[in-house]
Amino acid sequence: MVLTEGSCALNAFHFDLTTVTLVLRVDANATKHSPAVGDIRSRLLRLAPGTTKEARAVRRLLGHRLVSMESWKEKNACSEEEITKDMISRMAREEWLDILDGGSDGSNEHPLWKEVSTPYRSIIRSFLVHFHTQVLQTHNGQRHSQTFPPFDFTGGSVGNFFFAGARTFFGSLPAAIFLFSKVAGIPSGSRVLPAVLTEERLVLGAELKNKKRIRGQYNISHPRPRLAEDNESSAAGHRPVVKSGNIDSPEAVLSLHPSPISRIAYLLHDPIWQRKTESSGAPSHITSEGTIVSSTKGNLHWNDRHEIYPEPNPLVLDAIANANCIVYGCGSLFTSVLPSLILSGVGDAIAELNDPRAVPKILLLNGWHDRETSWSESRGEHNERVVMQMDATACVKAVVNSLDQGGKWAKLEESPADETLREKCVVLDSDGGTEYIEAYNALGLKSPPLVTDYITHILYPIGTEIDVNAQSLSEYCEWRERLCEHQFKQQCRQLSIEESLEQQFSTPSKSNTDRQAQMGRSKDVCSINLIGVPSIPANTCSESSHRGEQSCHRVFHPPSLVDTILDLANGGK
Repeated sequence: MVLTEGSCALNAFHFDLTTVTLVLRVDANATKHSPAVGDIRSRLLRLAPGTTKEARAVRRLLGHRLVSMESWKEKNACSEEEITKDMISRMAREEWLDILDGGSDGSNEHPLWKEVSTPYRSIIRSFLVHFHTQVLQTHNGQRHSQTFPPFDFTGGSVGNFFFAGARTFFGSLPAAIFLFSKVAGIPSGSRVLPAVLTEERLVLGAELKNKKRIRGQYNISHPRPRLAEDNESSAAGHRPVVKSGNIDSPEAVLSLHPSPISRIAYLLHDPIWQRKTESSGAPSHITSEGTIVSSTKGNLHWNDRHEIYPEPNPLVLDAIANANCIVYGCGSLFTSVLPSLILSGVGDAIAELNDPRAVPKILLLNGWHDRETSWSESRGEHNERVVMQMDATACVKAVVNSLDQGGKWAKLEESPADETLREKCVVLDSDGGTEYIEAYNALGLKSPPLVTDYITHILYPIGTEIDVNAQSLSEYCEWRERLCEHQFKQQCRQLSIEESLEQQFSTPSKSNTDRQAQMGRSKDVCSINLIGVPSIPANTCSESSHRGEQSCHRVFHPPSLVDTILDLANGGK
């Protein structure tokens, strides 16, 4: 099973599998490297079965977080003692040094080291010491100031420190993942693979339908333009926006993008752009038409020279080629799910599996909209801002276009020159539109992927606020098939062989059903299977409750979701 995901949305799910590959998208928020150490550590620990007492002790050690203000208040809820941030910082540092000591003498052993054998203790402690040495060397001889603060251990993860120590020691991300996997006792068939192997700092960019471009993952996920200039509060700066919160208030509506996101892209980190942005304190505002006006001369934007096309991790393509199930994980659609799919060759690898329809390709829908799947438009004579939201069909289109984007069929859905053809492509003709598939094979060409070559199933939490319309999905699938047929005919005309092919593959004596069977495609190929999965309130799920999700939002019931995915992976319906 290959699971592509990039956020913590699936952290609550425990897959009791021995062969699962988690593909992590590049973390565009990472300050130096990507993907983020914390993402890798959390996914690796999720795959650690903890079948022995020592394995559970190691998992507990690597999953431990040092004291933070939140954890101290939770533990000392009845205490009247006043605590400051500096006091918490000192407590975290003391706890870290106590763990780092490793309990060389049994009397002062930290509880986390209990039941961890000497070989494991020596390996883990060696890389923790190496990490600590790197911290000391970085701050050696530097006077601490507001611009150069001391390293703060508050809330730090022991597993993150171990992984960072291994990565700096080996100078290799795969080597660090390999070591962590062995120490955590992860089954040999399960892997966590970064989508891209790079030491470069990559940045995500988005292009809206109105052709405006946005730079930076945070700006994509948390659009926070100022209010109109005539609003007295506009001088106070950006309004704080919670990504998963209510988007119906007037302030929240003004914070939405003025147009839907059309595509995502990778951008090379540009220090010159960064310095210009950080040094600019000029105000910006949003007009009644939804246009962001800023005196930073477009520093939040990007152009074609910034866009890059990183190669995917070869192990990711190998995992896809040998998968018996592919899952597009839930999470932020444009900044978590799609960045792994736009990489060169990923879409082709998924579409060109030996028996593509025998391998379920499952898209997990979210339980609610966020600011990536919502935007606001001006309506009426008073130009009132109205919230618009993507439905399930729009989410499918975004995934399909992203998989096209990294392969030979990039911009396939933009190929029709006029809207008339798009309208005509909605309904299949009487021939079923299937002959072109066999013709492509006869020419040794690859046929454009149908929607179901990318997505065969959609799982959604029952009660999701995202509109799931089976008729709309079916019409889009049929439109895509007609579009692929049109693409083939265009190539035939270029090769001057259209007439001979039509004669070769015309079978007037056979019924439409017989011809579909001959081509190995049935009418069911054009439909995506929709499956509702039992859900629970978001604030009862451990991962969602940490992010303050509302009780009205729904998330997948973890055991039900896992059972459904495993049933589909094993050939179930």
